[in-house]
Order: sequence, then structure tokens, then C-alpha cells
Amino acid sequence: MSISRPFLVAALLLAAVSLAGFAPRGSRASQPVQAAEAAPTPGQLAIVDGEGRTIGLCPLRHTDVSADVAGYVARVNVRQEFANPSKEPVEALYTFPLPADAAVDDMTMTIGKRVVRGQIKRREEARQIYEDARAAGKAAALLDQERPNIFTQSVANIMPGEPVSITVSYVHLLKQEEGTYEFAFPMVVGPRFVPGGGYSSPGQRGAPSPRAQIEGDPGSTSVVTDADRITPPITPPNTRAGHDIAVTVRIDAGMPVGEVKSALHEVEVRKEGETRSVVRLRGGKTIPNKDFILRYTLAGEELRTGVLAHAARSGDGYFTLILQPPAAPPQKDVSPKEMVFVIDQTGSQSGLPIRKAKETMRYCIENLNPGDTFQLIGFNTQIYPCFSAAVPVTPENVTQALRFLEPLEGNGGTDILKAVDHVLQMPTDPARPRIVCYMTDGYVGNDMQIIDYVKKHRGQTRMFPFGIGNSINRFLIEGMAREGRGAVEIVDLNMPGEKAAAKFYARVAKPLLLDVQVDWNGLPVVDVFPRHIPDVFTSTPIILKGRYTRGAAGEITVRGLLRGKPWSQTVQVSLPAVRVEGGAIPTLWAREKLEDLQAEDWVGAQTGRPNPKIKDQIVGLALDYRLMSQYTSFVAVEERIVNVGGKQRKVDVPVEMPDGVSYEGIFGDRLEMPETRARGAVSLYARMPKLQAPALSRALGTAGGAGAPGAPSGGSQPAPAAAAGKPANRPALLREEAKDEAEVPEVQMIARGTEEGRKRLQAMTPEQRRAVLARAKLAPVLIGLAERVKKDGSGGTLRVKGVPDVEKGRVEVQVWLNTLPKEGLAALKALGFELAGTLTKDRLLLGSIPVERLEKLIELEWIRRVEPPRYR
Repeated sequence: MSISRPFLVAALLLAAVSLAGFAPRGSRASQPVQAAEAAPTPGQLAIVDGEGRTIGLCPLRHTDVSADVAGYVARVNVRQEFANPSKEPVEALYTFPLPADAAVDDMTMTIGKRVVRGQIKRREEARQIYEDARAAGKAAALLDQERPNIFTQSVANIMPGEPVSITVSYVHLLKQEEGTYEFAFPMVVGPRFVPGGGYSSPGQRGAPSPRAQIEGDPGSTSVVTDADRITPPITPPNTRAGHDIAVTVRIDAGMPVGEVKSALHEVEVRKEGETRSVVRLRGGKTIPNKDFILRYTLAGEELRTGVLAHAARSGDGYFTLILQPPAAPPQKDVSPKEMVFVIDQTGSQSGLPIRKAKETMRYCIENLNPGDTFQLIGFNTQIYPCFSAAVPVTPENVTQALRFLEPLEGNGGTDILKAVDHVLQMPTDPARPRIVCYMTDGYVGNDMQIIDYVKKHRGQTRMFPFGIGNSINRFLIEGMAREGRGAVEIVDLNMPGEKAAAKFYARVAKPLLLDVQVDWNGLPVVDVFPRHIPDVFTSTPIILKGRYTRGAAGEITVRGLLRGKPWSQTVQVSLPAVRVEGGAIPTLWAREKLEDLQAEDWVGAQTGRPNPKIKDQIVGLALDYRLMSQYTSFVAVEERIVNVGGKQRKVDVPVEMPDGVSYEGIFGDRLEMPETRARGAVSLYARMPKLQAPALSRALGTAGGAGAPGAPSGGSQPAPAAAAGKPANRPALLREEAKDEAEVPEVQMIARGTEEGRKRLQAMTPEQRRAVLARAKLAPVLIGLAERVKKDGSGGTLRVKGVPDVEKGRVEVQVWLNTLPKEGLAALKALGFELAGTLTKDRLLLGSIPVERLEKLIELEWIRRVEPPRYR
């Protein structure tokens, strides 16, 4: 039997399909273009018209990041260079990240030699100014904040052949821990999970959030009202967005600079004397698909307590106070705790990220203290506990947890709020404090809601989130740690998991300094933030930002519990009446106060229904200090008309898939074809229907049960219809296999050919083995197909709903592989499989096979899944 030519051509050209007005071209970065008819360089995405003709290239050409670091403070300028090589005016829309604590205080637009400085306005007013200028044919730029770490740049009336650059400027404080300083710049907005909206295809911006009537606090129900604003189009596989990035960091430390390292990029370091260094990305231009993380030490010096102050005029000053915690002996006697380990097993963690998370968590579980109790929980859109409740640390329980952990794979949507709610609702153990170790990339759209939920419901629980990946959502990860009274650890994909886990145990053994308070002893200090000083877990400085009403000097007293014993320290502080240096200090204070105000109404910001009083306070503060916020934006307009009539084409600038994140995890193991989109198919990651995680006894009939080796002792859920061999009544998924095996650890073991899965199969009877293999590896519509063909007996064409026509006893299938062994194709051929095409190298094959050989096909350990072809 032969496969239809149109179907085969469509499937094999998957990576070359035009999506959302873009056509992929090769795999290299873009080069400067000079003429309107410039051809796309390999790797660029082209703007195409309705007839598929190339009319221009992606308008964002390059981003240049320039940072000047003085002590703790970094001033960063981000210049985005846009160009229009097409024949008609365009409007560019670009969604990009900045650090979550960035105080964005300036924006300028440059057209040729003309410079227009942006104005800070209420968000609604700025939008109206921009839209009026766009319609009038004036060059204009609008910068909106979608989240503290996600921004949208709109640039209107970019004329053919005329470059436009937008420069965004911000200040923030470097992080410092145990003598190491860290400068981090995020390069890409990771794919956010948003219930009911979000991504469906590469190359397309995510769908808007569905209209919803929201009254009050939605509690543990995830809410995202701006899905399309935080889901920029992701380039299709094997293509480049066509823009690159350069980073330069100039360090002026004031003392000798020691070792300088980049966590994820190759850099060039040039020393300019003992106290200064210049660091650049090697090669100058880089694909913007992972965070730039620079760490350095200061040779021979320890951080000292001190004050950074600024006062433009007498009687009105600002300060940043840096307090170095005291040295303390290591904690020897560790009190027993309840340890709760939560692992993100969602689509964005698929592949290397979840392997890194499991590597880290495996070390955590293997190094539990004997007096602890523990629980292990996996989650995507559902919760999968390993045990029915926290259990003692015994060899048997540790073994069971590791067996539960081993087969977990990334699949499904990221409902972090549901997992947080589950943990916070668990019954507490009065004899043990609860420590939650949370491993996730934070790729969600309801991050503000989650932070607020932790703040309101944390009780006595402490949260220690691990950010797993090279481009994680630091706003969420750090917010959960702050409101959960814990500490954050960033685990990039190059970091040994055991190193991060060991650091976690050192922190939770006993906080270094608790209940920190500062007595200002009459100094004229007001509006000090944070209002509640966090506990200190390692040698990390305490940083306070405040105002003072007049120049003064005196002593302050810092108090706390050092390793459980009262401790205090007296610090001499000088607040100068006038000090022109440190011009960024007022901005840093205003940004801290702005976050303090917003923290009172995260839910209002998340649901689009802000508290009017808090919103007005935020707007007033942001306008006074020229700062970006959820409710203020920068807008720049050149008053001359450059595009008479204002007609232009909108181009949504695509972003790279973050380094380490798989397309399969976000969009399914297959990518949609245009005809599939037209039928309304939905994305597995973005619009995941609720999936259950049945225990082995439910998923596999009589093949196993609660007493089966390694079966979880708790958390059983009813089996989905698909697991029982019945097609689920739900919208078509991009990846049918996700409905069964990807959600159930026991089934994963078998489908993925793990050693544990092989052992379990060997212990079964032949009848049990056949039933288990069918349910683990065959799409439900293929189960029992051979019997139907045999019963038909005609030898002609048999039509079965959901299955390609069975002709002369053969059926078209696509076959997912765990791997392709050297003799794999020969083994398939021996079973009568006729290969029609390779859709994904060593992963996905297209072909046909006699239906009576399906059972033999799934007995091959390296076969993961067999199902009908998706693109028809």
C-alpha cells in the first residue's frame, strides 16, 4: 500500500512551512541589508504577502547591551536596532525580557541622526499618543511593561531603507553571595503556559486570553488575562529569528578584580588595571536564546557594611544600606524537618531540563537526614504524589521515591498554582517545620497570582525554589522564595545538580540569621524597604533602601538570632546633607517602593482589575521618578510625518526558543501544518485538557496494582478514557501519545524501554504483557484493529473511524522511537514495515505495516509509540 503523495510532501516539508506571515530560511544569523529587495540570509525569517512572495525581512536586526558596573550598581543600556528592507512601511512589535528588579527609567528613539527622548505617561495615555502618531504617519515608539521582567516594544512607521534604533536604560543592584558578584541579563522570553490561550504553533503569537468575568480573588484557579501580550512568536525549528545580540560589561570595582567567569557564554576579558575589567561576548554577536550570567570575585577583600547615599539638595536624600551578616560556625545539630520535593514535569522541562532537575532531586532524596520525613510530588496540570502523606526516611521509602522519579518526563501544561495550593493545603506536622524544594523553570502566565497566593497562604512553610534551565522566569522563582521566606537557587544546564542540592541542604540546616531588625536610634530615616527584612541563609548581604529628611550621622543597631542565639552589631552611618554622586540611588529606592505597593495588589494586576487606590499610588510614584510599571509606559514621537496616510504592515518580531527547551515539549512531538490549524487543532502545552495520572492497577488492568513493585502508595486517580482503550472526547491534541503514557510513571517505564520497565514485563504472563504493551504503546484506535480486519475478511478496503483506510490488510502509521538502533530499519522491514519518510531524525518515522504485525512491532523495546498519522 502506498501513502498519498500530498500527505507525504506535507509531512516532509514540516520545517519549511510559512507560519504567521514568516517563511523560514536556513540556519544562520542575519547580515545587514541595504536595498528593499534584499534577499533573506540563511536563518532569517522573511515577511511574506498573501501569495507567499517575500516582501521583506524581520525588522529587528541587532540588540546591543552595554553595562557599566560600579560597586553594587549597574547602569545598563539596551539598544535595539530596527530596519525595514521592504518596499512599504512597517510597524514592529517585539516582546523581550529585562531583569525582574530592573528600574527602567529612560527610553530614546533614534532615526538617522534625529534623537527623540521618550516621555513617561499613564499606560492608557501613552497608548493613545502612540496610536494617534501611527495613524498620522509619524515615527513613534511605545514601551509597555507586561510583567516586571517582560516588556513589549512597538515601533510604528519604519520607512523602507531607514534604520530606527530604540535605547532602553535601567539600573539595578548586582547580587552578591559568599564573595561572588553576579551580573545577569536575560535574553529571551520563555514560552509561558496560559490556560485557555497561548501558543498553538511556532511562528505565531499566542492566542489572547478568553474573556472572563472575574470577581474578587480567584484563589487557586489560574487566571491570565493578557496571554497574547506575554507569548511572542517562537521561530519554527531549524530557523533563526535573524537578529543577534552583543554584550559589553565594564566593571569598576574600586578594588582588585579576581576571577571573572561566564556561566553559559564564551567571553573575552580585558583587564584595565587592577580594579577594572571589560567583558565582551566572544565574537561580538550571539543568538539571544539564554541568559547572560557573569560572575566575578574581588581579590583579597571581604564585603564591608556601608552606605551608598545621594542628596541633590539639603533635606532630601536617599540611601542604600548594605549590611554584611556575621560569620558563624557551621550548624552541627540539625533539627528534624518535613521535606517536600516538588518537580515540574511539564512540556517546557522536556529533555535536558528535566534530566537536570531529576539529577538535582535525586541527590536531595539520597541525602535526607535520618530524622526527617519527606514527600515527592510531580506536577503538570495535575498533581502526582509519590506517597499518600509524608513518610519517614527509610531505605525502602527512599528507594520507592527514586523509582517514582526515574521515569518522569516533561509533558503537559505548567499549573504551578495548583501544585503550590496542594503543598500549602497538606496537613502540617507540629513536630517538624516544613521545607518545600520546588524545581521548575517558572514558565507560566499567572506568575503574579502565584506570588500573591504564596504570600497569603504560606503559614509556617518555607519555600526554596530551584530555577531549572538557561532562561528561567526569575521574577516568579525569586518572588516565591521571597514570599515563602526561603532562598532561591538557579541551576543552569551546565551546573552539576549535586552542587546545587548540597547548597540547598547547607541553607536549610539552619538559617544563619533570623528575625533581623534595625534600630535607627533617632536618625531621620523614613520609607525603608523592604518593610520586613528576610532571614539570611548564607553569606548574602542585607540590602535596605530608604530616604532621609536631613543630613545626619550616628550609630544604628542591627539585631537578630545568630544560629538561635541573640546577636547584635553597631554600625556607624553617615547620611550627607548634599552628595551629588550616586544618582541612581533615588531610582533604586523608588523601584523598591513601587514593588512594595504592587505586592499589595498582585491579584489586581494579574486579573486586570487593579485596586484603584494602589494603582493611583503606583502611577504617581512612577511618574515622579520617571519609571516603568504595570500602569506607566514610555512613548516617543517624532513630530514630522514620514508616512502619509499611516498605512503600514504590522510585523511581530519572533524570538528564539530558549536554549535547552524542546519544540516537542511546547508544541508536541509534531508541529502543526496550516491545514491542521485551519481545523482548529490546539496545542498540548498551551491548551492542555485535564489529564489524570492513574496508578498502575487502573492504567494496566490486572497487570499490576498498589502492591506491584514500585507502584506509588498514594495519589491514585481514575484512569482517563483513553487509558482504558476508549477515545477521549476532547479537542484533537498535537501529540496523541500524551493522553496515555506520558502522564503515568509506570507506563512511561514500559513505553520508554527502561530497565525497570523490562523487569516488570518479564514478571507478567504473556496475556498481561500483550495487554500492557498495547495500552502503553498503541494509540487507542489501533488496539484490536487486527481482530477487526480479520473479522472483516474481505481483503479489500476497511474504513475505521480515526484510522487511515486499511487496504489489503495494511495501515498507515507513524512510529515514535526512543532511539533508532543500528539494525533498526532492517528489523522494521522484517516485520513488513514500509518506510515512507523520516519526519524527525531518529525519533519519528512514517510508513505502513500489516495490521497483524502491530503486536510484534510494539514488542521492540526501542519503539515508544505507534499511532495514525496526524497530518492528513
